[in-house]
Amino acid sequence: MTAVARHIRCVPESRGYYDRKRAEGKTHNQAIRALGRHMVRVIWAMLRDHRDYKIREEVHPAPWKPKRDVRV
Repeated sequence: MTAVARHIRCVPESRGYYDRKRAEGKTHNQAIRALGRHMVRVIWAMLRDHRDYKIREEVHPAPWKPKRDVRV
């Protein structure tokens, strides 16, 4: 789950998903696991449908902006 925790810092959409789970009352570990499961579902759908990853900002706008330049 270390990769998921790192993903939260680098991808605003993942941070938004994590924050929504925390707002629902989940603990940190529960929110991390939920995000990991969500990422697995996304990756599986990409493989199944032979599609590239695309961020749909019009559907899920990022609720925050990074304070510093994040480089991967």
